[in-house]
Amino acid sequence: MHITAEKIKEAAEALESTELKSFMFQEPTAGPLTRRRRSSRSTGRSRRSTRGTRRSTRRSTRGTRRSTRGTRRSTRRSTRRSTRGTRRSTRGTRRSTRRSTRGTRRSTRRSTRGTRRSTRRSRRSTRRSRRSRRSTRRSRRSTRRSTRRSRRSTRRSRRSTRRSTRRSRRSTRRSTRRSRRSTRRSRRSTRRSRRSTRRS
Repeated sequence: MHITAEKIKEAAEALESTELKSFMFQEPTAGPLTRRRRSSRSTGRSRRSTRGTRRSTRRSTRGTRRSTRGTRRSTRRSTRRSTRGTRRSTRGTRRSTRRSTRGTRRSTRRSTRGTRRSTRRSRRSTRRSRRSRRSTRRSRRSTRRSTRRSRRSTRRSRRSTRRSTRRSRRSTRRSTRRSRRSTRRSRRSTRRSRRSTRRS
């Protein structure tokens, strides 16, 4: 129990309101050595005054105790409430941080998965494009080769036809020449025979 200036003032005011102050500040009177019994009236009054003062002091002490208890309880309640609030706030912040960390982890996982999938798709597309390019190159090469071969074959066929035409032309020329020669010879022979007949 803490003694404060307000409590001292309250106790002094309670004492002033009773008859203790007048009783305390009375001048002492030298009485007889033998103790006399006081009258029942004075003793009753003094007892009543002492009882009143005791009751007032008890009431003041009880009030002060109640006030101190109330203040203690209020302070304890306020401290408990503040501690509970701080605990709840810390729990909420921890939960929010955990949720945020979980969300960030999930988002990072999703982003990494998405990037992996996109990279895989891009790799697959690049591979497919490379394969298609290779196939197109191969087809182009094959077409080029086929065209070259066809050109060669056509050239060869043209050469062969040219050769054959040349040969045929030569043969015809030779045959015509031979026929012409034979006709000429026959003509000469007929002429000679005619001449001989005429001479004879």
